[in-house]
Amino acid sequence: MRVNLLGPIELVSADGVPVPVGAAKRRTVLAALALDLNRVVSGDRLLSLVWDDAPPPQAKAALQGHVAQLRKVLGDGVDLVTRAPGYVLVGDRSAVDVFRFEDLVDAARDAPDEVAVGHLRAALALWRGPVLADVPGDRLREAVSARLDEARLVAVQEMGTRLHRLDRSAEAVSVLAEAVAEHPLREPLVAALVLALHGGGRQAEALDVVRRTRERLADELGVDPGPELRDAFERVLAGDRRPVESVPAQLPREHRGFVGRTDELSDLDAGHDSAIHLLVGPAGVGKTALALRWAHRVAADFPDGQLFADLRGFDETEPLDPGTALVGFLRAFGVTDAQVAADLEGRAAQFRSLLADRRVLVLLDNARSASQVRPLLPGSGRCLVLVTSRHRLDDLVATEGATALAVPTLPEDSAVDLLAALLGRQRVDDEPDAVAELTALCDRLPLALRIAGARLASRPRWTIRSLVDELRDEQHRLALLSLPEAGRGVHAALAVSYRELPEGAARLFRTLGLHPGADLDSYTAAALLDINVVTARTHLRTLAYTNLLHETTPDRYARHDLVRLFTRQLVSVESEVDTKVARLLDYYVFVGDSARTHLSDHVRPFPPPEHVPASHPALDSHAAALEWFTVEEPNLRSALDVALAGGGLRRTWQLALCLDAFHFRRGDRLDRVTLCRIGAQAARRLGDAHGEATFLLRLGSTLADLGRVEEAVDECTRAAELAGGDRDLELAASANLGYCLMADGRLDEAQRWMTTALELSREVGDERSRVGVLNNLANLSLRRHAPEEALRHATEALGLVSAVAPSKAHTATLHTVGTASQQLGRLQVALASYREGLALAERLGDRYQEALCHRGIGDVLERLDDLAGARPHWLAALIRYRDLGLADADDLAGKLDPNLTAPVRNR
Repeated sequence: MRVNLLGPIELVSADGVPVPVGAAKRRTVLAALALDLNRVVSGDRLLSLVWDDAPPPQAKAALQGHVAQLRKVLGDGVDLVTRAPGYVLVGDRSAVDVFRFEDLVDAARDAPDEVAVGHLRAALALWRGPVLADVPGDRLREAVSARLDEARLVAVQEMGTRLHRLDRSAEAVSVLAEAVAEHPLREPLVAALVLALHGGGRQAEALDVVRRTRERLADELGVDPGPELRDAFERVLAGDRRPVESVPAQLPREHRGFVGRTDELSDLDAGHDSAIHLLVGPAGVGKTALALRWAHRVAADFPDGQLFADLRGFDETEPLDPGTALVGFLRAFGVTDAQVAADLEGRAAQFRSLLADRRVLVLLDNARSASQVRPLLPGSGRCLVLVTSRHRLDDLVATEGATALAVPTLPEDSAVDLLAALLGRQRVDDEPDAVAELTALCDRLPLALRIAGARLASRPRWTIRSLVDELRDEQHRLALLSLPEAGRGVHAALAVSYRELPEGAARLFRTLGLHPGADLDSYTAAALLDINVVTARTHLRTLAYTNLLHETTPDRYARHDLVRLFTRQLVSVESEVDTKVARLLDYYVFVGDSARTHLSDHVRPFPPPEHVPASHPALDSHAAALEWFTVEEPNLRSALDVALAGGGLRRTWQLALCLDAFHFRRGDRLDRVTLCRIGAQAARRLGDAHGEATFLLRLGSTLADLGRVEEAVDECTRAAELAGGDRDLELAASANLGYCLMADGRLDEAQRWMTTALELSREVGDERSRVGVLNNLANLSLRRHAPEEALRHATEALGLVSAVAPSKAHTATLHTVGTASQQLGRLQVALASYREGLALAERLGDRYQEALCHRGIGDVLERLDDLAGARPHWLAALIRYRDLGLADADDLAGKLDPNLTAPVRNR
């Protein structure tokens, strides 16, 4: 069944029989839906179009009646479907004459003259009169008639030009004369008629047309003829009957609402002298839009033409063969089909020869590979080639000297501007928070933002927040960022790239759906797939080459959130999911345990996990361990969430203990409280008293540092009760309980527990624990205003640190020596000790001790009347105090001027 709109509205069955549509309003409903074929037209828009912006009260019911009647007569592949918030007419483009007309005109554009004439003749034959001739209202007709009438005139002019080039001037005159009679002041059309008359030997008539047109332009518009008509006149006078040599101008129009890309455009401008520019980036990032914007900007620099080819490297269909693209390019310069070489090499040579003395811009969009591009490269350095691709096409850089430019997602301000271009600035400015969240949910990807904007633009009564609420649902986000037409949207774009992957890379890409973090390295990928790290690295590089992942640092790869959601959909049908998740968690446990041996003062290694990774990073130093934890901390957090959700209690408390070791070293007290509670609960549910006590002790000392001393004493007391029989654990419990009691001001009780801990450290031969206990005794002496005694304990502790690796206890003891020396008036000794402690704390990444030492240095410098030197240290201390949530931050802030403390904020 076909719907005809180029004239009176007609509905024609598949066998060519007219089908009555009925009432005028019903014809308008059919026309409105057909013009938006396969796109939802809202009920409100239909009411506005059918009743010319003034629907009566009963219009909604009437509209429903017209829809019901249309459904009775539609069929043969054309269906009218209800789809919120309105209706959609579903069918093939060929079912509507408007789209058949447009497709025939498009097909003619790059076709040889003879074929093009056939397409254009068929397109123009579809017109039976004015567009929507029998639609009663003006609103719908005004919305489309100007555009379609213009397209018809362009087609008439093109057909006349093609006939003239085929030396069929009489036919050209008959086609053009009627159009010129209707539009006598349309100069390009008149110029085409003049040349056709001249080509047919009718020079007198041609000159008469020029004379009449010149007079009308002067009388009605007060202007002289433009360059096209003047050129046609001069050719008649000169007796030149040759067809005008075509200068191709094939660039598609620029994308509406193009925003930002200032840096990228500047980079392209700066490399203007380069012969080949390569724009690479993930699907939907806006490579084509950027290429078109820049190409139009510099088109004037290429007076011999601009060529364009969509190489369809990532379409559902096969990529465009370069030989076929070359035929189109050669035709654009007037080469006939008979002259085109038969093979690819011959056509490429013809193309290079043709462009040898020309300045031409060649835009190759959506290239799949370097081999697809190479035959389309001009041989002359005067030409410029602009290539876009999802693949990096490193071969073009290495062998052809191409300049590659990575196209990133939009910055936040440009993403907002893009939405404003689609929705209007006021609508965007009314909901800034919702807009910020929407851009984040769309990964600031132009394709996703345009689809989201289109959804909102067609629903003017929706708030931006309402769409954001829908997009928060990760299960449906990709579906919401797709267009009704098949093959359009983020999911479809990613699916094409995924389907082209080699099997190994595709398997890894699917399995990444099980990884909860935003990035990973090759060791993690190897653990997920249970393969060697070299193979994993190869697969990751393939995914980066196709821009499904991006390499953030050497051997580390990240993905956009929409890619993460896509992989989650892919992995949902995978087998052995639980085993793969277990391998991932065991990898993090295994490497995390290795790293914590360098960070913790007391380490009891975990037993080997169920899945020991075949490959893992070699963490053979404190610095390497700290760097690994710093990079992997977000992934370890996510892995802990996975373990909590079903990865096993043992893995839960082990991951929590690894993370706690890192946060202990970094001084993150608030994070430690959460981790210790998670670990203690998991150990308790496992019935692991040792594990529970370990976490309770860490929790107690952390709470004491935060000033929550009563809670701290309770947790450490419980840990001491669980520690019975384990001398190492009893030692830790005694030391921690003494520390917490000291923080609570219960100094006598604290000293008893510390003394017990000191005896146990000698008994079990734990020198590192002994250092810590002696330092605690020194601080206890300071609490009792006995700095000499404190210095004695601290000095004894320092005498032991040479026997153990650098530790937090060493740093803390240097701070204690500084404090005792300061109280004794030995300011230079105190300053030196604080500075040594600060250097060690910075080496260990211990921000808590960094804060204490900065504070100590500042206080000593104050006593030495060096306030200018003291303030930077106080400020550095204050930043860390507030960042760590420590109780003394307000006291320290009082030492600083308000203008110095203003930039310091809580995290």
